[in-house]
Amino acid sequence: LTRLHGFSCTNSFEMHRIQRWKGVESMCAIAGILGLNYDEVVLKSMITTMRRRGPDGEGIYASGENVLLHTRLAIIDPENGKQPMELIWEGEHYIITYNGELYNTSELRAELKRLGHSFITHSDTEVVLHAYAQWKEAALDKFNGIFAFAILEEKRNTVFLGRDRMGVKPLFYKLHDGGLLFASEMKTILTYPTVKAELDREGAAQLLLLGPGRMPGSGVFRGICEVEPGCCG
Repeated sequence: LTRLHGFSCTNSFEMHRIQRWKGVESMCAIAGILGLNYDEVVLKSMITTMRRRGPDGEGIYASGENVLLHTRLAIIDPENGKQPMELIWEGEHYIITYNGELYNTSELRAELKRLGHSFITHSDTEVVLHAYAQWKEAALDKFNGIFAFAILEEKRNTVFLGRDRMGVKPLFYKLHDGGLLFASEMKTILTYPTVKAELDREGAAQLLLLGPGRMPGSGVFRGICEVEPGCCG
């Protein structure tokens, strides 16, 4: 895991503020299961915990042991900005689940067009996806906005997680049984059947001494961590 712009970062994937937009809570929810078993009951349970953040629609991308989940609050291009969103670029199949607002969308879209990319929506999600396909991790240095996202590279069987520098959009994860679970909120991870809502000594101390706050990088529950602001990996 690395931190952008020279800040130090924890050596593992390791706050939430709601952005108000025209009087509504501007947020979606993302989640994923990588390298783990699941069924329809599991996916339904996870999606149910996400609907509060994304009441306008939901989507699931499933391939083998990998799943990306999304619930959406539609602001830009409600019809065409549905997620998870897919892109084939230079032989790789990219799939994104994204929560955020990219303020320099038009500038990046124009730059990417000059590099040969074409777009079918007006959404910032598509720009983030193309930018990652073009520049990989370096794309985050170009983003001016608030975001948390995951991009699955299907052929390489890898996932990339990224979060904005201020930590406006939340993102938690848990390494579990040889796989990975991630989500906008801890309660979505806790719905996975073999994840237990256990407090260790550190988590209990945080609740008693810091609650409702917590230590950076910590998800309070045993094994649940936070992707810290400005980190990716």
